[in-house]
Amino acid sequence: MTTLDGQLENLRETDDLVSVAQRVHWDATAASVAAEATRHNCPATVFENTPGEVRLASGVFGGPDQFTSLDRQPWQRTAQALGFDSDCSYETMIERLARRTTDSVDDSSDREPDATSLEDVDLYGLGLPTTDDGEPLIDLGILVATRDGATTWTPIRGVAQRSTTLRLTIPEAAADWIGPQTDASIVLGVGAAPLVAAIQGWTQDRITPDVPGLASGISDVSMATVDSRVVPSAADVRIDGEITIDRTAPDPNGSKSAWERTCETTVVDVHVDRIATREDPVVAFTPLGEPLTDDLHLVSLVEAAQLFRRVNGYWGVSPVEWIRLPVEARLGLCLVSSEILYAGFEWQLANTLFSFSKLFDKVLVLDENADPTNLARSIDDMWVKAHPGNDWIFSEPNAPSATAPRYRQDGETGSRLYINATWDPHWDEEYIAPQVTFETSFSENVKEALEERWEELGLDELVGSNNR
Repeated sequence: MTTLDGQLENLRETDDLVSVAQRVHWDATAASVAAEATRHNCPATVFENTPGEVRLASGVFGGPDQFTSLDRQPWQRTAQALGFDSDCSYETMIERLARRTTDSVDDSSDREPDATSLEDVDLYGLGLPTTDDGEPLIDLGILVATRDGATTWTPIRGVAQRSTTLRLTIPEAAADWIGPQTDASIVLGVGAAPLVAAIQGWTQDRITPDVPGLASGISDVSMATVDSRVVPSAADVRIDGEITIDRTAPDPNGSKSAWERTCETTVVDVHVDRIATREDPVVAFTPLGEPLTDDLHLVSLVEAAQLFRRVNGYWGVSPVEWIRLPVEARLGLCLVSSEILYAGFEWQLANTLFSFSKLFDKVLVLDENADPTNLARSIDDMWVKAHPGNDWIFSEPNAPSATAPRYRQDGETGSRLYINATWDPHWDEEYIAPQVTFETSFSENVKEALEERWEELGLDELVGSNNR
């Protein structure tokens, strides 16, 4: 079972977590420290001493800049939080998420949630981090609601406007499914599986209201029931109340979460009746708008998995090896490694990706042997293997503007760009430069001598200690 507490413990064991023992206030200070940590590729951070009911954690599902880290990949914390094997490759993780398996949820009618109700504690008393406007931030959580006996979970982002009122954005499709007014729960301090499943269920090409089933298909998630609503039993904070949908209300203050750029959203108000927490609760949050934040990592993986599934079934074959939306590019660039089936296939592939996602306006097509863990090599191929005059192809300036790039926010049309950094399929093998590796660059006797000398000097241990 992958819970937030379990993820924090895993991060401690791998020396990828920093505990801040000094007193850090939730009013702007915690968010400022978390923002600095993401900018400088720091480990995940947990604030042990804050003046509220909850402790705060940041960077729990995020990761480092791939250009600067040699031993950790941006997606490793998320893979760990989903309960995947520690040596799980990027390709395997994307393939697993692309399956969108929906498992049956175990009967949870007789299970009590771990969180218990608090007396005389309101939204401000929880000690959630504040936005620039001084309003407590609600993110990295889910909204739980029911319809005709079925429970769904949706992604959320919002603020506490008053001590007993939340204003949130949720996907418009989810708002239509839930209805105009109903009881609901806001659940914080959850693991990665409910967050990923909520994004998959309501922001993708296939709407899947059975999000608890999606979460169970990703990982082992323990469930419980609150007023007929199925919730993650190990959630650290649960806020129960009544939601009212207001399609004319302005969006909550603050920067948008990455998932909001993938779909249409609707504003809901939650009138809080009850707040429940576990013992010593911790809530994960992300300083929205900063680079390399957790929301970018989660959406990057979910969107890449969706594109991988759709593209590989589009032509009746599966030519694509992997797809990435690097968090370093804030999801505005799509990398795709694929077999080039015929001359002009790269053009069809790029346009298909543009039609399946509105996040990015740039596609870089790479050879099928490209390495997803080597972003620098992919960018190098963009300059070395792609001719600016022939392989950088701009569209006419009438394409819908992408939602992820930060340089355009006026909603007007623009151009799209795809770059073909693959070898021309017309070329004979003798004209294609071979990939230079240790195995292909030296004779057998030289390689044996180098390997023996490497082992004598103990360089494996030295390299390993420097990377930790």
